[in-house]
Amino acid sequence: MEVTVTRVKKYNATWNNVISVNGVPVAIAKSAHRAGQISAYIQGLPAEVNDLWLKRELKKIMAVI
Repeated sequence: MEVTVTRVKKYNATWNNVISVNGVPVAIAKSAHRAGQISAYIQGLPAEVNDLWLKRELKKIMAVI
């Protein structure tokens, strides 16, 4: 499982961080810290992700992988 964080520029807006698993984008975060927390959670490391909806969606993704 390869988890990557890519910084992308939105049109006429700020930068966002896209978290991808095996090349498939799974989440978008505005800050690099939050992107790191999400990628750590996906990899099974201890991470502080307080958004319950996001946790539920990430668990679905982790179950498929």
